Order: sequence, then structure tokens, then C-alpha cells
Amino acid sequence: MDTLNFLLLLLGIHGALSDFTYYDFNKTIGLVFNGAADVTDCGEPTEFVDMPDNDVASKLAQQGHTETTDVFTTVETVGSNASDDQIAIHEGLFGHLLEYQIGPRTECRNRLRLTPSHPSKAGSVWYESRVPVLRGFETTFSWQITDPSVECTDHVDKTFSTQQHRSCAVHGGDGFAFVIHGDPQDDSALGGDGEHLGYGGISNSLAVEFDSWTNVDTQQSDDVFQDHISIHSGGPFSPNSSNETTALGYWRATDVADGKVHTAKIQYLPYVETRYFELMTANENLIPYLKDNGEGRRLGTLAVFVDQGIPEDRPLLTIPLNLSVLLNLRQSLAYIGFTASTGRKWEKHDILSWEWCHTDGCQGDASERIRFEVDNEHTSVFEM
Repeated sequence: MDTLNFLLLLLGIHGALSDFTYYDFNKTIGLVFNGAADVTDCGEPTEFVDMPDNDVASKLAQQGHTETTDVFTTVETVGSNASDDQIAIHEGLFGHLLEYQIGPRTECRNRLRLTPSHPSKAGSVWYESRVPVLRGFETTFSWQITDPSVECTDHVDKTFSTQQHRSCAVHGGDGFAFVIHGDPQDDSALGGDGEHLGYGGISNSLAVEFDSWTNVDTQQSDDVFQDHISIHSGGPFSPNSSNETTALGYWRATDVADGKVHTAKIQYLPYVETRYFELMTANENLIPYLKDNGEGRRLGTLAVFVDQGIPEDRPLLTIPLNLSVLLNLRQSLAYIGFTASTGRKWEKHDILSWEWCHTDGCQGDASERIRFEVDNEHTSVFEM
């Protein structure tokens, strides 16, 4: 199918199949922005002009000493304050991103930027109206994470003042999450920065996190080095967090922050889907939520699909769960949206498109509805 016909099909069937759809974010009617979140295009950085600290450079530095050497460590942004060519040829290059992509610098459709590539930022974007979630839903969105921070360390001989060697690691942070919540802050809810991914501290919430940074030292958890997806909740009365005490089931590794455009589908079914049994994961944190809650509120299934897993109907991560037990929602309605954060490492967290359907979910094949040409010269890894 050629691109024109594909887009016509997309435009022709979408309105009847979803509650709302943002093909891009040239228009943001119905969305509420908090913290560092904003809308931007792909031009040279001019966004966030209303932010009082916009002129603060995305750079950190620290200094250490040994008997024979001084150690200078700097952290800068790939593609912004650092030279990509110079970084790429360092012999000591290491880290979770041996290959990386900087953000596009050409015109493209507007996108939600949950955080800029600055340290210690947090942002959230919510759909302004609460939506029904307990009887099932399906949401599909595309994301792209670019311009990660690079940390370079120079070891300098004290006696001769010559540089002995330099090592660099390209690794941004911290990640983003899709969040459902009934927090009293309503559409102004925003969690902490750094390890909290923008949702840590939001109570009565469920977060599907897309984690790009390891926080073992601060979380005292089994957080892992590679990019991964996991599901977290503190239940109906406690704040959420990204540590292992709130993890529902076990994480699954997947590329999150490699600079490419990815697509995710998150689906809640108000029944146990036997087709996904072999792919399910569970842990002791799930036990309180594995029960029925009256007629029409039975044990259900939460499934997360990524990229090629969407047309193949093969979730990357799925858990048994009764959402009506996990969350205490007024009128069975919840706020939905995205959060993200940066810490000592940073990157741009962008949402490029978003679709939401409730009850029976979005009818038809997702591959016939999702716009894959989401950017100039940047296409989804989703194969058609």
C-alpha cells in the first residue's frame, strides 16, 4: 500500500474507532501540561523560552584526586553541547549506548516533549477529562528519546600536567511512563525527577515505565543496566514509586532510548486472556490484586506490546490484575497521560502520537491505524 492511500485509510477510519487520537501535537486541545513538559518541533532548540532556567547549560562537572592524577569529569549533551564526531572516536567510549542518534534538526510535526535535555527535570501531560478504565481500554502511542548526556573523564598527570587518557560513556536518563491515576492533585499531578520518572509520589496510580537509567544505588533495588519496561503501583492509598516494592510482575528488556521511533500498545482486558498465559509474569506484590471485586469487575489482564509485537499480538509484558481493586476511582474514572524525568543524566523524552480507546478497545488491526511516518526521515521500527 502506498503512503498516500495508507494515510487516507488512516484518516478515514480513525474517528469511529477511538475516543481520541493525536496524530501529532500541532493542536493540543484537551491536554494539560505540568513541570518541564511542553510542545516542540524538530528545529534548532528554541523551546521552553518561558522557563526561567532556560539559559542554564546542560552540563555538570566534578573533580577528584589521587596521589598521581587529577580526575575531571564532565557531563554534556550529545548533539547539543558536545561534538558527536569527537565523542565517537574516543578509545574509551563505553556505556549502554555504543551507538546513538541525536535529535532531528529539520522541520517535523509537533511532539510532546516531556523533558528537555537538561539535568533534574520532571514533566507530566494529562488528558484533561477523566476517562473510564475499569471495563477495559487500549492505548497506542509512539515515542522517541534523543540527545542523551555523555560523561567524559580526563585523567591528568599531576607532575607533568599531561592528559593520560580520556574515557566517555553515552547514557541518558531517566525514562518516561504511561500513567493512570486517581490522585487528589487531578490533572496537576507531577512526581519527582531523577529515579522517580515523573510519577514517583503520585498516589492511587498505575505506571507502565520505560526506564533508560539504572538507579540501584538510590533505589536499593534490582534495577537493571539495560533499557526495560516494568509496571508499578503503590495501590489505592499509597504513593507510587519506581523501586522494587511497587513492581507488579517482572521487568522485560527492550530498546527504549536508542534514538529510534518506537510504538507501544497498552491494553487492559476485564477478563483473563488465556492466549497470553505463557507470557505472563507475577510476583508477591500482585497478590492483593488477584481477586474479583463483584459482578463486572473480575480479574483482568494488563498487556504491553512493543513494535513488532503489536501486529503479531504478542505482548512483551503481561500480568493478571484487577484494576478495580488496585485503584480507588471516583465514578470509575481516571486521569491518563505521560510523565518523564531526568537527573544527573538526561535526554529528550518525546511522545509523537497518541490514541485512546475504552471498553472493547480499538477495533481492527493496529497496523492499519498507526501512523508510522511520524517524522521526516524517522520511521517506526514497526514492520508492515
